[in-house]
Amino acid sequence: MKNLLAIASFLSFSPVLLSSQVLAGTITQNGNQLLNNPNVSFPTISPTLIGDTLRFGTGNFLNETILKWDLFSANTLTPTSPTEVINITANLGRLESTSSRFPEDWDPTIYLWDGNNIVGGLFGDNRGGEFNSVEGTSNGSFNNTTFGPFLDAGNDFPNIGESANFNVEFELGQTETKVTLSGLGETLSFTTNNFDRTQSLSLLIARNHFYERYDINSITVTSNHVVPEPLTILGAGTAVAFGISFKRKVNQSQNKPNKS
Repeated sequence: MKNLLAIASFLSFSPVLLSSQVLAGTITQNGNQLLNNPNVSFPTISPTLIGDTLRFGTGNFLNETILKWDLFSANTLTPTSPTEVINITANLGRLESTSSRFPEDWDPTIYLWDGNNIVGGLFGDNRGGEFNSVEGTSNGSFNNTTFGPFLDAGNDFPNIGESANFNVEFELGQTETKVTLSGLGETLSFTTNNFDRTQSLSLLIARNHFYERYDINSITVTSNHVVPEPLTILGAGTAVAFGISFKRKVNQSQNKPNKS
């Protein structure tokens, strides 16, 4: 009988996780997985899949979004939610542009978008590699941007045909957003108030000029946020209800008078 009571107690207070949607931790997707991800779209241009790499040819206009990944729906965060950290690393391959004047021009930009405002950073080929903080507005396809001071990142910018990791970390606080760009052995941080974290949040990868071409080999997203699926909640609730009912039946059987 003690064993039965122990099981009932455990079921009453310990949810059973049947399934879960984990936004915490790290998710890495290669080009093939991104192409088949229902939350990933290509607003202005369709990529070509080469092995596990997404290749983007020339575009249609300046400051063009080539990939959008919807990360959080609106109201996932509230004004009183604790600081949310979203870290994004894109492994990008540098291709020769179609500009006869600027064949080596290649300036990938990584943004976080709240449906109107964008914050992020540009990783430019100038001076052997430089970072720029970027803010502005976007409709998801065209990005109206303002560039901040640049940081000379040295001479480690990838050559044509090479790939490199470009990282942007967003700390979404209650009153401000801190953005840290890193890669090529350097970092650059800035803060902004021009961002609404309670809205839907999407990752945007954009090009600077329409003649730039890109390879996206993989994208890694890390978040400290967890949202259980309805099945998880149902499983936990069912376990609790079963545990309470089972414990009640055990107690009732104990309280029944013994018949001689």
